[in-house]
Amino acid sequence: MMAPMPTAAVVFNPVKIDVDDLRKVIDPAAAQAGWDESMYLETSEDDPGTGMAREAVERQASVVLAVGGDGTVRGVAEGLRDTGVPLALCPQGTGNLLARNLDLTLDNLEESTAACFNGVDRPIDLGVAMWSRPGGKQEEHSFLVMAGLGLDAQMISNSDEELKKKLGVAAYAKSLVVSLKDNHRMRLLYRLDEDELRKARLHTIMVGNCGSLQNNVLLLPDAAVDDGVLDVVAMRPQGLFGWAQIMWKVLVENALLRRSDTRALVPNRDEDRQLNYQQCQRVELFFREPEEIELDGDHFGEVLAVRMSVDPGGLVVKMPPGWTREG
Repeated sequence: MMAPMPTAAVVFNPVKIDVDDLRKVIDPAAAQAGWDESMYLETSEDDPGTGMAREAVERQASVVLAVGGDGTVRGVAEGLRDTGVPLALCPQGTGNLLARNLDLTLDNLEESTAACFNGVDRPIDLGVAMWSRPGGKQEEHSFLVMAGLGLDAQMISNSDEELKKKLGVAAYAKSLVVSLKDNHRMRLLYRLDEDELRKARLHTIMVGNCGSLQNNVLLLPDAAVDDGVLDVVAMRPQGLFGWAQIMWKVLVENALLRRSDTRALVPNRDEDRQLNYQQCQRVELFFREPEEIELDGDHFGEVLAVRMSVDPGGLVVKMPPGWTREG
């Protein structure tokens, strides 16, 4: 008996791209690769891709191509976690953060399709966030790039979606000003791995699986997508001068020094009260008041406590044909 032909599932955001445009490229590529007819699954406002990815796994898809923005990619990845079914990316959003961190070509359906059918498997880590809502409800979600609480999440919550569609990343400038005026500081207890609980007052805390944000801003210079740890940065600036210091460290020191051979010129950040970096496999946060949280640029509302951990090699992604770790 002949083995069944492999099948690709295409999970796509119909707001970003039309299914007919997808079929024109994907169907001929599948036939040329000797694959069966692909299945096409639309995301919805209520489900950015998790349920569709799980359906694809149940229908024995050999690979899932996620076509859309960061929300679609994150949702599909959550549905594929620990299944071994590879994720292929076709970035179509504003940030495309995972694709940027993996150095993948953006907004190119032909290259994404080539990776889908002929690419190289690469295991990467997943971040897993489990939180408690103010009402006691518990939820668990995955993230690929970063989770943020404090100013970062407030900025996303305050962003204007219509302005974002017109201006892209520049639309966050308005929401940043609104959030800075609030000058809110979180009061919390936190614990890294097996350490003791500690108190803190912070403007922002971000937990990352990758290091780069939009416009190639390197927020977490030591983060790697497959190192088995999470990188944590806590921000507690003192006034406008403190924010200026943080901007200098992120935009200048990280971008120029950490990417060159002059690391010795960068001060020890663990001793910096304005911007503190740590690495761990698990971080637990307990807040005095409900705080907003975001995952990979999507707002998820308010939480009272959150536990974030790393799932090493929890996701397999498709890299372009010929890709090697050495580049």
